[in-house]
Amino acid sequence: MKSLADRRLNAARRRHGAEEGDAARHRNLWSTAVGHYERYLSRRPHDIGVRVRLANTLRESGDLPAAISVLREALSLRPDKANIKLTLAEVLDEANFSHEADAIRSQMLELVGAETAIPPFSQPGVISRPGAPARSVDRVEIQIKAQTCTKEEVEMTLASLRGLTSVNWHATVLKGCDQSQGVESFGPTAPGALLMSDNLTRTAALNPVLLIDAGTVLTPDCLDWLIWALTDDVCAAYCDHDEVDTVGTKRPILQSAPHFLDLVTNPSPPAVIIFRDHGNDARGFGARGLLSWALTRGKVRHVPLVLACAKASDRSLNTERPSKPQPEVAGRILVVIPTRDEGAALEVMLTSLFRNASSRDEVDVVVIDNGSRESGTLKMLEHWRSQGVEILRRDEPFNWASLNNIACEGREHPIVVFANNDMEMLSESWDLTARRLLSMDGVGVVGARLIYPNDRVQHAGIVMGALNGEPLHEGLRAGPDERGPLDRWVRRRPATAVTGAFMAMRRSVFDQVGGFDAENFAVSCNDVDFCLRAGAVGWTILYAPELVLRHHESLSRGHSNTEAKRKRVSEEMGRLLARWGDRARFDPTRNPQWEGRGIRLFAGMRSLTAEEVMDWAIKTESRPSDQPETPTLA
Repeated sequence: MKSLADRRLNAARRRHGAEEGDAARHRNLWSTAVGHYERYLSRRPHDIGVRVRLANTLRESGDLPAAISVLREALSLRPDKANIKLTLAEVLDEANFSHEADAIRSQMLELVGAETAIPPFSQPGVISRPGAPARSVDRVEIQIKAQTCTKEEVEMTLASLRGLTSVNWHATVLKGCDQSQGVESFGPTAPGALLMSDNLTRTAALNPVLLIDAGTVLTPDCLDWLIWALTDDVCAAYCDHDEVDTVGTKRPILQSAPHFLDLVTNPSPPAVIIFRDHGNDARGFGARGLLSWALTRGKVRHVPLVLACAKASDRSLNTERPSKPQPEVAGRILVVIPTRDEGAALEVMLTSLFRNASSRDEVDVVVIDNGSRESGTLKMLEHWRSQGVEILRRDEPFNWASLNNIACEGREHPIVVFANNDMEMLSESWDLTARRLLSMDGVGVVGARLIYPNDRVQHAGIVMGALNGEPLHEGLRAGPDERGPLDRWVRRRPATAVTGAFMAMRRSVFDQVGGFDAENFAVSCNDVDFCLRAGAVGWTILYAPELVLRHHESLSRGHSNTEAKRKRVSEEMGRLLARWGDRARFDPTRNPQWEGRGIRLFAGMRSLTAEEVMDWAIKTESRPSDQPETPTLA
């Protein structure tokens, strides 16, 4: 039974606007929520709970400086509150004040009597590389592309080869500028022979070939690691590198696991690649072309270590290189939208879907009415029924997975889109885009870029094992102009999973996987589980930022703001992690050298052990797809 003080506090929150702030916050109406909270706090400034809610609302809206200020005020009122300190440390991390965040955590460890208070994250300048494992190779052919370069760039690369004393190598400079001085000064002391040539030499086809551009500087252990990765059954391997721009600024280029659809849109592809028996048919390709070729031939491995430094890529180049024409696939599209009341939000979603479809007559929409009671919603549903939208009534406890499965029964649409009711489609001709993307070889599921009402990112794919070992929306709360490492938030690329808030897929994939698991994942984790099952049988999950929707998250069922809801979410997450084990704890699209801080998944770098490097390279190696040719969707 609540105490008299608690009852009075709750009454004051109702009377003076704090509960109105809660309602606005749950609809992501942040400026409205902030106004209600601030008016309440002007009357009751010592209500720490509401002050923390205000800080979290400001944090969710992207105003981190204001959130930090409010949390500092709360801490000045209650310096003993550990949860305020932890929240402040998280927000400081998000605002890039990492050292101050670590200092708060260290102080808390000291207060509880910890023997040492070591900051949990790597510090700049202490990233180390583990020693390379044993290797076995007779000789490596090094091909240095020098068709468009300066003499100084050739000299830099040749000088770095002097450090490769543990491997027998033979270098060929593919000439195109005046490199004679660099070659002459290098030749007498080099452990390997050096040739000048216009083409790859025939002997290169008999040995592993390392391809680099002039100006690339290799670390002494670069070849050791790449040779380890290039086993008899591996066609090619590549590593990470530092990139230096025209003014000398250096940044790490940390690649994802090998995948053709990542490579074709990658603005900074691997700079150092080793191949086994590239053959005559691969000659004349650049690094991107050779790696694309290798991905169709056999296994490709990625060594997650920075083993070279190279010039910055020319980002003005068009990196979109599809392997074959991608026809727009014929066939009707089924859109499934579960809803319960919230008629105004559903009205926005339906209107935007039809308005932005290139062919409305080819789009069928089924709205699953899960027990709506509001008269306005019921009237709106009848209006859309008269416009050709099917309204399927289901009065039963909310089960997102079950509702979507039921909507698909007895229908044979070749493309199915699952969507929330709290969205707004912003992309014109979204239906043609979905058809085109799902016509690509091996692509089974497509997810969209979702943004909040303030244009910050809500979803740019899902990363496994990201936050406390659990999945997390990538790019969460990033600004509209933030691109992410290697432009990953704004370019099409493979993802491990995408959110069911907007998920397009082949009907054949839905049937093959068996639909959503309604028994184990009624409300949460069902989208992630589905994507993992589709990926396990060989389908690619594609994040496609050309599909953009505005999302008012969780309008229908609210946030997990009750004990019962939190318990349900926790149980379903536990089942997801138990079902997928190790697969749920790592993500092949996120390089293991990245260090996370809260929701910031790319906050810094960490050192890896040799075992971690080898585990990643073997676990994420790419194989030629055994998925049958893309079926006709018509």
